Amino acid sequence: MDENSRGIVKIKPVYIGLYHYRERYGSVCSPDAKGTPQIPKIGSQEIMEEAKKLIKEFKEKIRLDFVEVKEPFIISNQRDLRRLPEILTYDDDALLVGSLGVNPLEIYTLSLYGLPIIRGETTEDFIRALRAKKFLRQSKFLYIGEIPSFSAPNGPWDFYAIERRFGVRVRHIETNEFYRYYDRIPDDTMKKELEKWRGDFERILEPSEEDLMNAVRVYLTLRYLCEREDANGVTINCGRFTEERPVVPCLAFDRLIDEGVMCACEGDITAMLSSLMLHAVTCQPVLMGNFGYEPGRFEAEEGEVTIEHDIIPLSMASTKYTIRDYHGRGFGVTGYADIKAGEPMTLLNMDSSLNKILVVEGWVKRSEDGIHCRIIIHMDVKGDVERLPDLIVGSQHISMTYGHWLNALKETGKLLNLEVLHL
Repeated sequence: MDENSRGIVKIKPVYIGLYHYRERYGSVCSPDAKGTPQIPKIGSQEIMEEAKKLIKEFKEKIRLDFVEVKEPFIISNQRDLRRLPEILTYDDDALLVGSLGVNPLEIYTLSLYGLPIIRGETTEDFIRALRAKKFLRQSKFLYIGEIPSFSAPNGPWDFYAIERRFGVRVRHIETNEFYRYYDRIPDDTMKKELEKWRGDFERILEPSEEDLMNAVRVYLTLRYLCEREDANGVTINCGRFTEERPVVPCLAFDRLIDEGVMCACEGDITAMLSSLMLHAVTCQPVLMGNFGYEPGRFEAEEGEVTIEHDIIPLSMASTKYTIRDYHGRGFGVTGYADIKAGEPMTLLNMDSSLNKILVVEGWVKRSEDGIHCRIIIHMDVKGDVERLPDLIVGSQHISMTYGHWLNALKETGKLLNLEVLHL
């Protein structure tokens, strides 16, 4: 699956080559040596050179590989303003605007198109926010299983409202449809794929060969469904899976995340959206799990926070996988690997009204095999950890990636009209 095509930020340069003084004697602001006001004579070639200079300065400032700067549109007379709607497309994300002088009327006209206007200095944080807005609009996730999820019951369950809010599309797939494709995958296809996986395994403990084949079968089924539906996200009401068959998606999720398909457990819609947003801003893999923010909650110790679950993409780990069963129950497959200790990290949690997010920055301390939930990640945070119970806005799940991204997420909040809470 090629996920690199989503979230390409398209910048349309517009250069206003209109000077704000029209008459030779219209102002006394720019006299020549004899005291006579002079109006600059600017040719089309000079205007184009100014536009190219504007673009060059922007590219030197913003060095992000997901940004595409389009050909400049030159406004050299008032008639050109009427041509602009023919030039702009729904795929344009912002206008990079330059001008010869002060052009308040023309700038106001540009503002009515509803695109962000970049004038002068901008920041990578703002451009990453543009990517988040674009990426969400181009995203689609699969919800597999019964609605509502009994472990993340607050939704939101109005998929049309999600699309209106962020542009993210959703396809609901019943469990029986999943297993219909699951049962069609040939054994030789699974065996061939499993051989590719073995290079990522340090050791295999409880799972049998059949368990491993089933984990591969889940992965191949999800990958097929994502390709068919053009989806770059998956959330599954996992509990219903284990009621029907001894199958869990944990290891499949690990691999899909590293292929650019974000995954969320337990049919948690807000965790799904949080993971997509965090991935959009950072262009990095994202894991998620239960959020421990006070002593005793999901194995958190004094003064720290934890994530406790069964997902760790190998790219976020410092070792290969130890392959384990599911929650010590003698079936299913999960993978434990050590987290990268000492790395800066950012956590993101979204509320079910889709109007607030909580962002927490900090550093990874260590990880351990929790047996029930396979991965427990311990982290220190920037700020007063005791404030967190008053700031939690979403479900018990929170999403995590490496790096500190609060400023970029604040800019995202401005573009998407989200309240951004933080320590």
